[in-house]
Amino acid sequence: MVITISRETGSGGHTIGKLLAEKLGYAFYDKEIVASAARAMGIDEKFILENGENMSDQDYIDMKSGFIPHCKKQEVPYEEIKEAQDRVIKSISEKGNCVIVGRGADYILRGREDVFHVFIHAGMEHRVRRVQRHEGVAGQEERIRRELEQKDRSRAMYYRYFAQREWGRVENYTLSLDSSTFTKTQCAELIIRALEMRK
Repeated sequence: MVITISRETGSGGHTIGKLLAEKLGYAFYDKEIVASAARAMGIDEKFILENGENMSDQDYIDMKSGFIPHCKKQEVPYEEIKEAQDRVIKSISEKGNCVIVGRGADYILRGREDVFHVFIHAGMEHRVRRVQRHEGVAGQEERIRRELEQKDRSRAMYYRYFAQREWGRVENYTLSLDSSTFTKTQCAELIIRALEMRK
């Protein structure tokens, strides 16, 4: 079984995915995919981390139109990054028994009966509070909210361009969970129960 975890920024999808892998005894992949793709391409991991599942509105428009302005300081090789990550994801999925977070894995592995797709989302207030705890800050709600909205939007643009469907739509996933309603542990347990019921 392969489980893909797609997530809203700040919803705790990474943590839930890691906890789920530990409970199932599965391999866990998130930034490991970035590292493997970076090695294959011979470029910096940070560059793929920033551009491997995110795309600005302007880059989306430019790529859809096929026009890349000469004035751009650095053209992001989205297609090459996508291909490198796809190869890594397909390779690790063939080994089975793993949890894969992000990178459009739900689309890359679509149609396979041995794959279970999960989407983790949460209310904005919950996500803001989670970021505050993570950063160790009080206040700054507006700044955090803007950053979360922007990250979700850039993730949606990337997904729309490559998958040609809308990120976060329920029909793309087997199960959708609200991490502001359930704890991280409960989310992991609910996914396991759903897997058992599916079998």
